[in-house]
Amino acid sequence: MNRKLFWLVWLMGIHFSLGAQIYGCTDPQANNYDPDASINDGTCLYSNTTSGPNLSLPLPNGVSETSGLFFFDGKYWTHNDDTDAMFFAIDSISAEVVDTVFWDGLINVDWEECQINESYLVVGDIGNNLGNRTDLKFFLIPLFDFYSNNLSVVDTILFSYADQTNFSPSLNNHDFDAEAFVVTMDSIFIFSKCWSSETTKRYSLPLQAGIQTATLRETYNTNGLITGAAFFNQNQSIALTGYTAFLQPFVWLLSDFDNGLFFNGNKRRIELGMPFHQVEAIAHAHDFVFYLTNERYTGALTVEQKWHQWNAAAFFENPNGIEDAQSAFLEYPFPMPTEGPFQIKMYGPHCYWHYEIYDAQGNLKKKGFYLGCLMDFDISHYQDGMYYVHIVKRETRLVYPVMKLSKN
Repeated sequence: MNRKLFWLVWLMGIHFSLGAQIYGCTDPQANNYDPDASINDGTCLYSNTTSGPNLSLPLPNGVSETSGLFFFDGKYWTHNDDTDAMFFAIDSISAEVVDTVFWDGLINVDWEECQINESYLVVGDIGNNLGNRTDLKFFLIPLFDFYSNNLSVVDTILFSYADQTNFSPSLNNHDFDAEAFVVTMDSIFIFSKCWSSETTKRYSLPLQAGIQTATLRETYNTNGLITGAAFFNQNQSIALTGYTAFLQPFVWLLSDFDNGLFFNGNKRRIELGMPFHQVEAIAHAHDFVFYLTNERYTGALTVEQKWHQWNAAAFFENPNGIEDAQSAFLEYPFPMPTEGPFQIKMYGPHCYWHYEIYDAQGNLKKKGFYLGCLMDFDISHYQDGMYYVHIVKRETRLVYPVMKLSKN
């Protein structure tokens, strides 16, 4: 076969391979699951589902306005939303307060959420019931300062929403409140609490002290008010909690999304079986287990503040996105050791995989995705040594060691 004919055949093969990719709903639990689909197009539809907590316990009176929830130093911490700069460590078994931290130098105007990454506790003073605040901010607290009681000067992000032009006060009748966000190493992603439209708008801004503008990235109709957010599944999925105008709490499970758009994958709403609970916060514990808190509500009836454990495992019946029989046919990298080029072969039919390559020190060297069952890599330009290839699909993360060894 001459060289031109070889390349023509190769290009035709690539074209055929790409053309064979079928977009559709890839979640077997969905009503419109397509077993032939290999790429999730975000169209999965689900039946109405209600799931109650496995455990509900009363919280102490000191946290009657519990608003945020995060895990740090082996404890779950919560705080009130508009009183003082105090954090309460909650025992996950008894719901009793086991520790407190007080920062006498910071002011709590309306703290609604706190999240941590590897370096900071990010405190969101972002509550905006009237829609007229011009002092929205995030405090960036170094984790090594968490137990300090003198934090009068900290790095701060002052921000505004890029799409807000009207700052006239309008109590609970606007779309520029927020009580939920998640953080990465370099960004904050805000999920707005849209009183007027009952949608959520997802904004992004850099995790960098100074004056910032929150850029609108996407909007989704949540049919309720979003009040808490948490990453799970190794930060590849997100749980959003909130409640309706009639105080029916819910959780949205966002999974299998791509391209930095959290609402372009699976979006499943679960009604929590505890009406009239004003759920304000959610934190991931392990696997598919979460903790949630609701603040004290007084109206036609009184619902006290509580601590809840909730398990979402039933909604990820096939979290791997592959059959068990297929998972046994994921071949190890070949050849090993390698001077640079190597392959990893998967056995279909759902050959759509993300990959990440890390060096021995845990530094991310490269990431991307493949639309075929034979994945080709080349690390020729990397130094000799051990590398680790992570192959990722939904809840599955397979790690393959790769030794790069050049010939002398």
